[in-house]
Formats: sequence, structure tokens, C-alpha cells
Amino acid sequence: MKLRLRYSLGLLMLVIAVVPAAMIGGLLLKQQIDVEKNYQTEQLKRLSNTIGQEINYRFYVLSTSLDVLSRDRLLVQGIDNFFLSSHVFATLESLVDNAPLVKSAYLLDKDWDEVENYNGISGIESLKNIQTHLLKQTRLSKNLKGDQWIFNYYDEKLMPNKLNPSERGIVVVVPVYQSTLTEGLKKDPLGYLVVVIPMESLGKMIKPYLSNGEWVELNRNTIDSILFTAGESEHNAPSMSLQRKIELNNEYVAEALNYELIVYMDREYKGDQFTQSLKIFTILSLIAIALGLFGAGMTYRWVSQPLAALMRIVREYSRGNYSVPKRNLRFMEFYSVDNLIQEMSSTIQAQVKNLAVTNQALTNAMKAQEVANVQLSNFNGKLEKKVQEKTEALSTSLKREERRREMMQSLIAFFSKVQTDDFRDVVIQQLKELYPDAEWALKFQYDHKDWSYEDLPLHKLEQLELLQTDQDYFNYRSNQLYHGFNLLDSDNKSLGLLIMQASDLQIDDFEVISIFANQLASTLEGKILNQELKRIAITDSLTELANRKAFDIDFEAYTKRLKRYPERHFGLCIIDVNGLKQANDLHGHKMGDALLISVGNILVSACRNTDKVYRLGGDEYAILLEEGSVAACERLTERLRCERNKHVITTENNQIIKVSFAVGDSCSVSTCVSTMFHVADEAMYQDKMACYAKNKD
Repeated sequence: MKLRLRYSLGLLMLVIAVVPAAMIGGLLLKQQIDVEKNYQTEQLKRLSNTIGQEINYRFYVLSTSLDVLSRDRLLVQGIDNFFLSSHVFATLESLVDNAPLVKSAYLLDKDWDEVENYNGISGIESLKNIQTHLLKQTRLSKNLKGDQWIFNYYDEKLMPNKLNPSERGIVVVVPVYQSTLTEGLKKDPLGYLVVVIPMESLGKMIKPYLSNGEWVELNRNTIDSILFTAGESEHNAPSMSLQRKIELNNEYVAEALNYELIVYMDREYKGDQFTQSLKIFTILSLIAIALGLFGAGMTYRWVSQPLAALMRIVREYSRGNYSVPKRNLRFMEFYSVDNLIQEMSSTIQAQVKNLAVTNQALTNAMKAQEVANVQLSNFNGKLEKKVQEKTEALSTSLKREERRREMMQSLIAFFSKVQTDDFRDVVIQQLKELYPDAEWALKFQYDHKDWSYEDLPLHKLEQLELLQTDQDYFNYRSNQLYHGFNLLDSDNKSLGLLIMQASDLQIDDFEVISIFANQLASTLEGKILNQELKRIAITDSLTELANRKAFDIDFEAYTKRLKRYPERHFGLCIIDVNGLKQANDLHGHKMGDALLISVGNILVSACRNTDKVYRLGGDEYAILLEEGSVAACERLTERLRCERNKHVITTENNQIIKVSFAVGDSCSVSTCVSTMFHVADEAMYQDKMACYAKNKD
């Protein structure tokens, strides 16, 4: 079955006009209902939170005021002082006037007898009921936070009926003490400040937040409940409600008082506004549907007739009849389509004529392309061969570069690990890893040791050493080719010689070995400098003897050795030069230095090879005996005493200065290591005193 365009277009326009309007109207209606419901729920939450926050805030302000008022000095004194009653009354009046919730206030003594009241009833028994309730609560409650007590009262007459017709409300009791309580200290109150909050005050505070159709119920229990409304509200009408708990509590309250707050909202009252909006929305939707139907009818009439005329024109063109009379197509777009169809017919005829010419040109182009493809194939073959050659050359170069990089990384890692004093064997091993087919030999100048080598004749190495030049590299050819690499320091002085026996070396190999030789020379130079610095650090610059630092190091080493091997004792001698200050004063420091050098030489000549002499500083020397028994120490001391008067030095004026010194000893056999220095020093001092006494005689 084939459809007619005009009828299909009319039906489509009808569907487009009616269905979207109906769907949108339904969706908007549903959305409006959901929005209204959510709005009412959110409004209930906001109202409940606002009322709860307002009650808590008002009560916190009241608790703060009561805490401050309970500390008022005149109010405290007014409990027992009748002359302050006017001040007490004014204070209670100010409290009631400035606290919107409070309508009545009492000041009681410690026996709950009334001192003064404002808006209260004198002599009422309800205060005794509050006292009973307070005593009961204080016995039952534990871990109390504050001093203020809150109670709910029901059917109690605590103020005139005009202020509290419901006879329900809240009582706050604040103990009044003679002075501020110290934390943890219990004390009986001097009296009590009682304030009364009627339920009417809470209602007066809540009503401004209520609008028409809203009311609030405040429950303490199933019996004690009160209802607050504002405006027009029908309590029996269908309503929405929200419950929440209100806790009257803060840091001043001993025990919280809880209420249940229920907020109601009349759905029918709130729904009237929504119903009116829904009626207006429905009328507007019907008007939109009617306009859609009218538009669909007009569109069908205006569009379908020109389309039918355009269809007849196309049918005539398809039959080859291009002389069709002009039709009333109504719209500019349809006239444009008619013009395009006429232009298309002319274009088609011209394209058919050009098609044959184009086909011939394509045939010729195909033949030319075949010739070009053959030429391109030959060129690709040559190009692939050239690329293969270049790739092989590049691969060879990359392999050489990779090997060189690996060798350089190996050298860097090697020199970062070289830390030993004698590392010649390590160097030879590293070179053998780099060039396994070569033979190597190495000699350093600074340690005066022989050649380190593998599989090389020693006489050949000695000949090559004679051929050594000042250049970085030299070679010698006999039946084998020998390569020599000078190890030069920063001043181009030779530190050693590296010999390699190999053939077929490439330029890259020479670069690698040269870098190795330069780095090895730098390492050698650094080690030589470090050794010299170490020697200088532990050597006295004047006498060339070991200094105080060397003495401390060796003394500690001997001490550790004695702890490990208790049988290996050592000895200590302390020497002090006599007359050094006099020599400096009379003959100058040059002669003083000569005297110190002479004493050092005498000490060295008197000691064994295993003993070591130190200049501790100034005119003080020390000797450590590596194998020091008591007898050995005494023998050395005696030799030194025999030598001290045998030597003299001559000044520039041919004056003779006698070399003299005092000596004292100690031994680890008879003396604790920690006191050896003190014992030897004390013995030296005694010897010095003896020398001075002998010289005076």
C-alpha cells in the first residue's frame, strides 16, 4: 500500500501539533506536583530547623545571663541583707525585661524561703515542689556538666494567671554561691535564683515563624503537650508533619531537658494555590493544542498543493518534455527547485557529450601509468639495494659505538671503585677484561716497585723503559708491536708507564686506552697527594717527628691492642726540654728551634726501631714503646738520662748551650692505661726538679 504525500503530511502535522503538547503538558504537570511536594517537605524542614535553632539560641542567651547574674556580688549579699532588697528587685526586673522567654523570677535562700520575686506569687507551695524535685535529681544524676537545673512544670501556679493561663512551662534553677567554685571542690549554695518560662512565651516566640495553614505541637510527654498556631489553620484537615527532638542543653546546664517538636502543614490550604496554577496551565495547554491543529491544517493546504504541481513538472521532465507551462508553486523554495531541475537537464546533456572524450583520455592515462609503474619498480629495486648497504654500514658503526660506550662505562665504574693503596693487579685485570687478546705491564714511579705484568719478558720491559719519552705515547716494533703509554701528572711529570703488546688496534682503541691512561694518572696523582697530606697532618714541621695527633692515634691503637691481647703491654716516656725559654730569650727563637731539633735527634738515636718518638708541642716530647715491660721502660729512661748531658749546640757567637731535658716513664703492666700519661708526666716533673736542684748545687 502506497501512501499519499498530502494526506501523510497532514497527519504528520496533526501529530506534531497535538502529541508534543499533550506530552509536555503531562510532564510539566507531574513535575509541578513533584516540585510542590518537595517544596512543602523542604519548607517543613526549614521551619522545624528554624524553630529549633531559635529555641536553643534563646535558651543559651538566658543561661549565659543567669550564669553572670548568679555571680553578681550585690545579688549574693542581698540574700542575707534586707537593705539590698531594692537592688535585688531591680536586678530581677531587669532580667525579666531583657530575657523575652522569662516572665517571672524568684531569689530564694538556702532553705528555699523567698527573698524577693518579680511577677511571681509570694508564699506559693510550688517552690517546695521544685526543691523536692531538685534534690531527687541531684541524687540520681552523675557526671554533671554545669550548675543550672531545668525542670518542666505542669498544673503549677508559679505566676499570675494573666501571664501563664496554661499553668505549664519551664523552670530554671541556678545555685548562688558565696564565691566562685574551684573545679572539683563541692560547696553548699548560699541561695537559689529561680526563673519561670511559661509556655505562652515559647508560643509568642514561635508564632512569627508560622504562616496560614501551619501549626506546631510541643510535647514533653503524652500528657504534657501544647499547640501553637498562627493565622487560619484547620487542625482536622489532611496535613503533612515533621518531628524532631529539641534538647535544651549547653555548658551551663547540669542535665538536659528534651522536648518533641512536631510541625504540621495543611496540604489542602497550601494546595489551593497549586490548583489555581493547574487550571491556568490546563487552559493554556488547550489553547496551544488548538493553535497546533489550526497550524497543521494551514500547512497541509499551503504545502501539499505546490508539491503536487512540482511533482507533475518532474514527471514531464522524466518523459523528456522540457516545455512545461509555468505553475503557481506559491513558495520561493519550490520555484528554486523548478529552476534547478531545468538547469540539471541541460547539465546532463552536456555531461553525456563530455563522457566519451573523458573515457578516451582515461585510456591514454592508463597506458602512461603502466610505463611509469615499470620505471618506478626499477627505481625501487635500486633504492632498496642502496638502503640495505647503508643499513649494514650503519649497523656496523652502531655496534662499534655500542662497544665503545660499554668500554667507557666499564672504565668509569672501575675508577669509581679504585680505593686501595696498591691497585696495580686490579688495573691489569681491568685491562685484560677490556682487551683479552693483549698483554699488559704496569710500573709506578712513586712506590719504587718492580713491574707488574703477565706473559711479557722482563728484559723487553726494561728495554722499553729506556726508550720512554716525554710524550703521551710511543711504540717499539721487534717481532711484536709494543705500545707505551706515559702516565703523566698535571705538571707533565711521569708517574708510571703502561705497556701493551697487541696488533691491529683501531683509532677508537687508542682513544679508549688514552682515556684510561689519563684517568689512571689522575688517580695516581690524587693518591700521592692524599698520602702527602696524611703525612703532613701527623708530622711536626720543625723536627720532622710525629706530632700530637699521631701520638693520640697510636696511643689509642696500643690501648685497643692491649684490650684484645692483655699480654702485649706497652710503655710511655714523657720528655720536657730544660732551658728552652732561656735559650729563646737570650739567643733568639732560631737557637730555640735548633735546641728542639737536637733533642729530637737525641731521642730518636736512643730508641729502638720498634719505639716511636713524638713532639707533643712546645718543649714536650713523648716516646711509645711498642713492647714495653717495666724493665724496658726503665732501661730507656736511663739511656736518655745518660745522653742528656753529653750534647751541646753552638750559637752564631760561638757560645755553647748544653742540651738538657727531663724524662719520666710509665708502663701498662703497673699502671692503668687511663692514668699512664699522668704518671709519666708526674715522673718527668720530679726528674726536672731534681735536675734544677743539681744545677743549683
